[in-house]
This record gives sequence, C-alpha cells and structure tokens, in this order.
Amino acid sequence: VSRKSRRYLGHSPAGGAMVVALLGMIAAITLSGFVVLAQEEGEGPFASFIAQTENGENGDESAWTEAHEVLANLTLLLVFLHIGGVLVASFVHKENLIRAMIDGKKRVE
Repeated sequence: VSRKSRRYLGHSPAGGAMVVALLGMIAAITLSGFVVLAQEEGEGPFASFIAQTENGENGDESAWTEAHEVLANLTLLLVFLHIGGVLVASFVHKENLIRAMIDGKKRVE
C-alpha cells in the first residue's frame, strides 16, 4: 500500500465534481435572477411568462428572491472550498496548481 495519493493529469474526481457543482450553481443563480427580474421589474427573458409583483409595504421578498440570495451565498461557499482544495492538493502533490491554471503544466520533471 502506497502512502502517495493518486496524481491526475487533469482534474481529480473531487475537482471535476466541484466544476460541475459550480457550473450548476451559476446556472441556478442565473435562472432565479431572471425570475426575480421579471417579478420585480417586469423585464428580462421571463417577463412575458411571469407576472410582475409589488413588494409589500413591509418589504417582504419573494421566495425566488430568497432562493437567489441563498444560491449566491452557497456558490460563494463553494468558491472558498475550491480555493482551499486547490491549496491542499498543491501541497499534497507538491505541484503549483495555480501556475498550472495559467501555463498548463502541473509539474516540471
């Protein structure tokens, strides 16, 4: 049994999962933002499908607005986890992954 962790030329499975998660979250933020824009401003690509609503006098936000904010905050959490994962993987594999993102070379051998 080797004490060395497996090295990948591209993304590791965790890195690939993070890419999929981030892309999914960005898509969800975009869609919820389109709905909020249609509800609040009567504009955007969904405006002809979604009725414009007025915020109540007490400033109640719609469920879509809340969802949009939660999705944005979760995405921010994923970004910080991603950065942490890059730093940990760089240390464990003794590779400069940040440089590799720029020049495409993980390690000079």
